[in-house]
Amino acid sequence: MTPGYQVRPVATLGRVLQILLAVVGVVSLINDVWLFAQLRSGTYVLHVPEQVNGQVTQQPYLTGSRLASLGFVVWPVMLATIVVWLVWQHHATENLWARGFRDLHIRPGWAVGWWFIPFASLVMPCVAMVELDRRSTPEGTPRRAGPLVGAWWGVYLGGAVVVWVGLFLALLPGFADLGRAADARSTVFDLTPLAHTAAGWVLALGVVQATAAALAIAVVRRIGDGQASMQAVPVPGWVPVPMRPDLGV
Repeated sequence: MTPGYQVRPVATLGRVLQILLAVVGVVSLINDVWLFAQLRSGTYVLHVPEQVNGQVTQQPYLTGSRLASLGFVVWPVMLATIVVWLVWQHHATENLWARGFRDLHIRPGWAVGWWFIPFASLVMPCVAMVELDRRSTPEGTPRRAGPLVGAWWGVYLGGAVVVWVGLFLALLPGFADLGRAADARSTVFDLTPLAHTAAGWVLALGVVQATAAALAIAVVRRIGDGQASMQAVPVPGWVPVPMRPDLGV
């Protein structure tokens, strides 16, 4: 057993994490389908009051349809999911180091820390998860890397990037039209075409988030199974405490 590290239970954390991921995926998809329907069928007009003597007498305001969402549910659950994920990943990674497996590269602290470092967070969290997946075996012998972690990361990161870039490019001509209208000193701007264009991309984002959540559940389950088989084997160097019949233990 490697000094400074201890074996930590991760089974319960893993089950809680899977439930949270499922809730996030389902609620996010429902929310984005709802937003899609509202954006696709609604009308949205922005009013920018004229300035009087160079001063703004009234703030811009919207008329037409109203948008509603389940953000008040999605964001707290998503925050809880992030916290539980980081704790679970830290503990699961520490279990590898506690057993003294050779040739490990990602320490428990960095398994969490890489998520918060700009640019490196695009690659290194996936590297950490691949190592955690491959080395979660009874003897620490690397198992074959399946496509699951890569598929999850590709959808989670790549899918989101594609959707946001696609949304920006789709809305760019509409923003150019609004700019020309502003140059002509218009005070009323019809945002309805922009809303209709954005609707499809909002729905696509919901599908991407739900798919990423489903793949993340599969990743957590696979690693959890590997950790369970690993923890069924005694930790090297661990000596059980002998029973004391005189104390009833």
